[in-house]
Amino acid sequence: MILRTNISYMTKAIFLGIIISLFTFNNASADSPLTSTDFYKAYKKLAIIELAGTSKGFLNDKLISYLADTNNPIDVKAALINRLGWNIKGKSNGKIFIKFLKAKYKYKNEEALKNGLSASDLICIAYLKAMDNYFDIKEALVYATLALEKDPKSYTISIIQSLIASQAFVMKNYCQVFKIVDKTRANQNLTIDFKKEASEIIFKYIDGYKKYCKIEDLRTIIK
Repeated sequence: MILRTNISYMTKAIFLGIIISLFTFNNASADSPLTSTDFYKAYKKLAIIELAGTSKGFLNDKLISYLADTNNPIDVKAALINRLGWNIKGKSNGKIFIKFLKAKYKYKNEEALKNGLSASDLICIAYLKAMDNYFDIKEALVYATLALEKDPKSYTISIIQSLIASQAFVMKNYCQVFKIVDKTRANQNLTIDFKKEASEIIFKYIDGYKKYCKIEDLRTIIK
């Protein structure tokens, strides 16, 4: 009886191992939330997005001015940064924007800047930093979380924060990638300040991670 139980357990464990291997292999060269969600396409007809597309991925004076203008909508700012894209060799758009804001508001240091900036400015810094180096999103996540704390109702801020946060799990837990971003979609209390088409672009990619949650279900069954 004990032998049969052990064999049964081993069979399940082997089956789970095979499933995990297949899922992992299939996603070994997959992209990531920060590099594969080109939601700027929902805003591509806007002049500022077109301008961002001609800047070779780097901020210029006009783009910085747009991001720093409190009258401009947060979703278009996010789309602008999304259009700038990422660079595997790294960029310094985040540092450039921080330097600009420090001078504009006369902040003495980065701590004062974090405390004094609006949620809109903070999420722009966060997203710029994340796209500058998507392999290391620690600082970006700090700024994004501060932005969300200052404006917990904004869908745009929530979706950008969740994309950054999910990036940390790309090589660890694919199911968490899905759950973190899906949490924003499921939140009925958010103010929708983001185009539906842009959200659909994001979730067309993110929903591809949902299948990995089945692995967690299998682990639960075996336990």
